[in-house]
Amino acid sequence: MFRLTTRSMLVMVPFITLSYVVNANNFMIYGQGHLSADSVDDGEVSSEFVTSSSSRLGFNGDYQITDKLKVIFQYETGVDLTAQGGNDGNGGAESSGQIFTKGRPSYVGLSGEFGKILIGHMPALDQWANDYNLFADQVGDLGNLWEGSGIPGRLDNVIYYESPDINGASVAVTYVPEEGKDNTDNLIVKGNYHISGLKIGAVFASIGQGTASLDDHTALALTIGYDFGRFSLGGGVQHESDIRGLAGDDRSSYSLGGSAKLGDKGTIKSQFAVSSGEGENSDARQFAIGYDYALDEDTTLYIAYARTSNDSNVNFSSNGKGHGDKIVPAFGNDPSAISLGIVAKFDLSFPL
Repeated sequence: MFRLTTRSMLVMVPFITLSYVVNANNFMIYGQGHLSADSVDDGEVSSEFVTSSSSRLGFNGDYQITDKLKVIFQYETGVDLTAQGGNDGNGGAESSGQIFTKGRPSYVGLSGEFGKILIGHMPALDQWANDYNLFADQVGDLGNLWEGSGIPGRLDNVIYYESPDINGASVAVTYVPEEGKDNTDNLIVKGNYHISGLKIGAVFASIGQGTASLDDHTALALTIGYDFGRFSLGGGVQHESDIRGLAGDDRSSYSLGGSAKLGDKGTIKSQFAVSSGEGENSDARQFAIGYDYALDEDTTLYIAYARTSNDSNVNFSSNGKGHGDKIVPAFGNDPSAISLGIVAKFDLSFPL
């Protein structure tokens, strides 16, 4: 007997979305290419790489059903522009020579006065780690420390609800059902508030570990950022309990950063993060500094440097989150990386 689960609905996404392309009110093809030349030191040996990092290709659109209801859809895949396979910041290809890699946020849903309801492959940690992340997908990404303890960046088989924005405030709920396997359900509740240049996010997350003998991995997080126009400041705090289901294995992480515009096209930025574990010698610190230069509104050149200092019982990376050619250091080693890169975006809209 055929059962319609969130997994089977996700498989149907490309076919459902294609059926709406012809009749879509709005349809867009978009993408991003991110390439860099990196020098990465794992604390013992230095290596050089040409790296594709979280490059992507996708399409999205909407279809008006009634005056107050529309279908919305998105299908996005990772692209490895070096075709090397296995390590492109999207999760990796299955084999060398493969261009299209892991699926990125993809969904089909409904939008109206009630907000949005989506089903698909959706962000988890990325919902809050990128609230104020000056080095997203570059070396020094905040997720090197915040995701390093096991919270996934995205989740499969998601049912997602986002409320309407009411005076700058909204709530988003991400839920993954068990689907026949105990203790695999996941729940994330995130509150957002924005007014003028101020943005605040507050999160509760519970990640099932797939067996009844393990506790849920939970997290509480608060992020805040303010854009003053010529410069910005922001940071966050995250506390995790029972990491990977192990009772008493807790970790607290903090970040603080700022950016300032230099002229009309340049931006200098720096970010510092700390992750402190309950165990002995289990702390890590990451410092990143960089400069972005906008060739135009869609193309940016950058240079970034990051260094992670690990205590003897941890091995956090400097280029692990969102960046290709991840290097995992030995426990207690202090990795560093310098990267010269280009990010080019495009979008083609087809109002119908």
